[in-house]
Amino acid sequence: MNRTSLLSCNDILDIFSASHIATAIYTSDDLIIEAVTDAMLAFWGRDRSIVGLPLIVAVPELSGQGFIEQLQEVLSTGKPIVGTGVPAETYINNKPTLRYYDYEYKALKNPLGEIYCLLHTASDVTERILGNEAIENEKKQRAILEREKALNEELAVANEELNAINEELQQTQDNLHELNLELEDRINIRTRRLAESEANMRYMIDDAPVAIGVLGGKELIVEQANQYLLRIWGKKANVIGKSIYEALPEINGQGFFELVEQVYASGEAFVGREAPGMIEYEGELRRIYIDFVFKPLKNDEGVTHSVMIVATEVTEQVQARQLVEASRHRLAAMVNNTPVAMTILKGHNLIIEAANQPMLDIWVRKREDVLNRGLLEVFPELKDQPNPGRMISVLESGKRFSLPETEVTLTRPDGSTKVHYANFSYDPIIDTEGKVESILVTVVDITENVKNRKELEESQAELQETTEELAASNEELTAINEEMAASNEELRATQDQLHDTVHELKESEERFRFLLNAIPQQVWTAKPDGSLDYVNEVVAADFGYNNEQIVGHGWQKFIHPDDLPLALKRWAAALATGTEYLVEFRLLFSNDVYKWHLSRAVPLVENGQITLWLGTNTDIDVQKNNEHKKDEFLSIASHELKTPLTSIKAFNQLMRRTKDTDRVTSFMDKSAEHIRRLEKLIGDLLDVTRLNAGKLDYNMQPFGFKQLLLDTVESVQHMSPTHVILLENTVDVDLTGDQFRLEQVMTNFLTNAVKYSPQGEKVIVNSKLDDDHITVSVQDFGIGIDKEHVERLFDRYYRVDNTSMRFEGLGLGLFISSEILKRHQGKFWIESEPEQGSTFYFSIPLVPAKPVRPEGVIFDLNQDMLPIE
Repeated sequence: MNRTSLLSCNDILDIFSASHIATAIYTSDDLIIEAVTDAMLAFWGRDRSIVGLPLIVAVPELSGQGFIEQLQEVLSTGKPIVGTGVPAETYINNKPTLRYYDYEYKALKNPLGEIYCLLHTASDVTERILGNEAIENEKKQRAILEREKALNEELAVANEELNAINEELQQTQDNLHELNLELEDRINIRTRRLAESEANMRYMIDDAPVAIGVLGGKELIVEQANQYLLRIWGKKANVIGKSIYEALPEINGQGFFELVEQVYASGEAFVGREAPGMIEYEGELRRIYIDFVFKPLKNDEGVTHSVMIVATEVTEQVQARQLVEASRHRLAAMVNNTPVAMTILKGHNLIIEAANQPMLDIWVRKREDVLNRGLLEVFPELKDQPNPGRMISVLESGKRFSLPETEVTLTRPDGSTKVHYANFSYDPIIDTEGKVESILVTVVDITENVKNRKELEESQAELQETTEELAASNEELTAINEEMAASNEELRATQDQLHDTVHELKESEERFRFLLNAIPQQVWTAKPDGSLDYVNEVVAADFGYNNEQIVGHGWQKFIHPDDLPLALKRWAAALATGTEYLVEFRLLFSNDVYKWHLSRAVPLVENGQITLWLGTNTDIDVQKNNEHKKDEFLSIASHELKTPLTSIKAFNQLMRRTKDTDRVTSFMDKSAEHIRRLEKLIGDLLDVTRLNAGKLDYNMQPFGFKQLLLDTVESVQHMSPTHVILLENTVDVDLTGDQFRLEQVMTNFLTNAVKYSPQGEKVIVNSKLDDDHITVSVQDFGIGIDKEHVERLFDRYYRVDNTSMRFEGLGLGLFISSEILKRHQGKFWIESEPEQGSTFYFSIPLVPAKPVRPEGVIFDLNQDMLPIE
């Protein structure tokens, strides 16, 4: 071979590229592809146009699979990394393909030990991996067959042992037969004695003054039941002789059967107090409450043979107590939730039973510092003031007492005193026997009003000596004073109205529920143990069930399964600690759609015990969706802005390192292309900002529309060498509008048509004149759009392929175009079929019928301005 000349760098690269070994060489921190073999390009599904690009730009699907990070680690540490049988997903023939590879990342260093490039070699071992998996599966099948064979042998040995045991059992059975004959004689004697004892017991049970019955055997047969017990059960004597399950089928699932079975099995008695139960009386189920005892009856050997029932019905007592407790709960809930300061004082010692937050704010005290303590104990300074005596008078007389604008001095916890002015009302609370058990104190704090009035009165005296201008101001202040006096009257009227409302609500539970149903929000209450017992009509309307069905199901049926564990955990924590319950979850509505809600519940505490939980569910679905859209847009924007910047940086580094003029020119062209892309992204963002601020200016002038179409098509054609843009029909008319903005619309339509038809070869543009409107269409032959997306395609930030990031862009172009067309009194629409392509239309009048500039906004400077959120 003639060796008179050495191979050039390009010759070496050509030889290297033709190698059948998959190899690539990278340089710089951005992993620029300096050289790559055809075998490696086949692994990636790319051609040689990627040489000179950063690896992440050339093969973006490698992002997130760990390979880019490993290369950067080798570049920083100089230590090689070897992978064996590692899965990797790349696009081959435009389809995502998963293959397995052995590979090595190795840093190449110069004599000084400096890394100047990375060497990447790889081989496809997919068939080896899949073959090994098949071999492993075969080994597992063989192991299973061997285990089955061993089990069969063990079963044969076990059968032989069972035959021997059967022979021993036959001998034992013969011996037992002889013993049975002896036991029969003993049982006959025992039976006669038990019959006598049973007759005596039946006589005692029938004449007993309480409900008594006897359930015999494991089947729990009703052997005896006196008239008192039959009356509680709502049954006749024909149930005697039946099992308790047949006699009282309606109590199945209420826990009584399980308790009787437990007493029979354990031999230990069970006592129940005020146990609720549903019993059928004359064909209808009725709730009753009973005190009962389940006592086991045992034989001489201590073995339970029956269970005795002793019961007393206490339904009337329990219902009466529940009515009183419910009334007290409703009153306490209204007191705690009203914005007017209220407290309930009991007895001549004026014990503070309840106090809502407005009252605690006036007192400057915490709830635990005042509840169940006497008013004079908490505020000893009131002993010499007249109000305690007035309260005692209301307790003794039962007559309401009100006092407007009364001065009261209270001592704060830090020892300082404060003078309050308030409108007081003392209302007696009557118990079921008509006696005054406590009083409801209502306080409307008007301290600031009184101070303001006094200051105005003092100012009035001084203003009388001033000039006429000050006299006029004094008249205005006097008018203000009169308005404040009128406000005081309104406050007194509001106080009286609130008092009447409290009494009406106390007398009518239906009105209380009406208030909850009038709230445009989901409202619910729960028992102290956390079980749901009420929901308002808003919940029923949202879920498509009635109130009783929702209470029966509980929240578990409607909370999204992914959100349920956290909701239950926080509810359990709130029940355990008595603190506020706060959680966000999705609720299933009647149209099978989940919506985000903020759930909040607070406990009602009386005498140190939680007696009720009051909760609300607030719809926050719109806020959640907005947060999601904002996060999604920021993610897309950061990706779209970062990609061209990374490429520009890489091309600049390559231009600094090469002296080849042709390559520098190529790098400059590619950089300019990415700069234009970056300018387009920034321009879209600026236009949206101007649209939001109402500052997108329009220069409405007549211009030739045909020339606009020709110029726009030519401009986009230069940037789209892969497609032919055909302008089939155009009309030569003058149009009044903003030529620059309408060019922007056409550019957006054309670039979208090219972008979303990657396999298409042409885009067709048409225009026609309809009366005084011009209509333009842009047709592509690309991926098309589903009907569900067509209506939203002109929304801000909307992208059909948000998750895949398949196409570049922020989803702003069509939104900006729609706003520009709206300013020209135009309209726009889309016709599309998936995989068949899309046609975008817009129509605008030749001369706008109205000025496009929005009219000015008039502000009333005499009105209060709302804060900008």
